[in-house]
Amino acid sequence: MGAFVVAWDIEPFIGMGSLRFGMSPSAVADLIGAPESTRAKETRLREFRDVDLPILTYDRETLVEIEAFYDVPDVTYQGMNVFGISGLQCLQALETANGGALHDVGVVLFAQIGLTCGRLDEDAQGDHSVAAFSRGFWDDKLADFEPISFLR
Repeated sequence: MGAFVVAWDIEPFIGMGSLRFGMSPSAVADLIGAPESTRAKETRLREFRDVDLPILTYDRETLVEIEAFYDVPDVTYQGMNVFGISGLQCLQALETANGGALHDVGVVLFAQIGLTCGRLDEDAQGDHSVAAFSRGFWDDKLADFEPISFLR
């Protein structure tokens, strides 16, 4: 295994930690090890590793989404520990950074900063996740989303 990522800093449309959008599965494996399991559907491939590592999605062998669940340590966005504050505070900060938020069937989309998450202000904290995505990944689904605000 190559250089192991300790912190998972989200960089909009660039990646998370040492992982960069556009990487191949073999390049990712060199950084964080081989996946424990995979799931393929059409042109998409999802890789699963230990619970303290992100779930990765590829489209045509190119990394397009990095999803970190609550068990992944040190997930940050602009210095904010995503899972280290209340879900509502996190949603408010992301909405402010994005200039708004969109919602559809349990997914909150922050299209301008390249992030999605669940309703972090609801449900069990252990089910919470945040995903960084490559530019264009959600573009074909934008029409399905409605505005939502967490700012009070």
